[in-house]
Amino acid sequence: MHILATDPRRPARPHWQGRRRHVSKGRMAWYGESGNERYWLAYWKARLTPEYYTEAESAQLQFDELGRLLLSYMSPDGLHLEAGCGAGYWVAALARAGRHIEGIEYARELVRLVREANSSLPVRCEDALAIDRPDGVYDTYLSIGVVEHRVEGPEPFLAEAFRVLKPGGRILIAVPYYGPLRRFKQHLFLYESERPHLPFFQYGFSKRDFVRLLRKEGFYVEFVQPLYAHRLLQEELLGYHWLSTRLHFVRRMAEHLLYKRDGHMLLVAGQKPENNL
Repeated sequence: MHILATDPRRPARPHWQGRRRHVSKGRMAWYGESGNERYWLAYWKARLTPEYYTEAESAQLQFDELGRLLLSYMSPDGLHLEAGCGAGYWVAALARAGRHIEGIEYARELVRLVREANSSLPVRCEDALAIDRPDGVYDTYLSIGVVEHRVEGPEPFLAEAFRVLKPGGRILIAVPYYGPLRRFKQHLFLYESERPHLPFFQYGFSKRDFVRLLRKEGFYVEFVQPLYAHRLLQEELLGYHWLSTRLHFVRRMAEHLLYKRDGHMLLVAGQKPENNL
């Protein structure tokens, strides 16, 4: 998993450690360091190694848990957008796979670093809440780990996605999942009983909650699948991270058992109605 850049005199730790969690009204929230522009600049800057885009462009997406789903939903003939693309890994990987895709990212300094590292990558500085494109431009709107960071809720992101999609266009969106394991831990009172007095970081959604939000904005929901069981267990199961780094079959077994059942993220595919003119 990704590790944040830290003081070199101190050992690096997984970036999810130290966040406090609270569940309210069927939705999980993480608290700790704020996910502001400075945070995301540091997060992605730590990953912009010389190998970053080489790895993205050589990725075998058909063998990747998320990649094969994206390939199946994103037509080679369409125009696609990734909103909140970070350093542009998926933009690079999908472009290499023959998809006409562009990315937007609101952190201006990060976009500058991306252009320095890969000047040909179609990434521009833009706010996903106010996309500088007319209505009905894109065949696919892709967003991975973005809309959950707005404390007031993700609705404006979804409304803007609906606007820029063509009639019949698809939204592919991944958010943290408040799934079976996290619900079980909540029943055991293993999360904060009251909201921590710390900066908000992100929400985790149940299937019902996020599907409801998409339908409210006018989308038909086509497909829902949990992703990244390994990442879920690293955060939620004490001792799993230590064990899985020493016994590699533990990760394979966990991913097999939880495949399509639970995960850290939830991928939802929706469609804008064809008759929405």
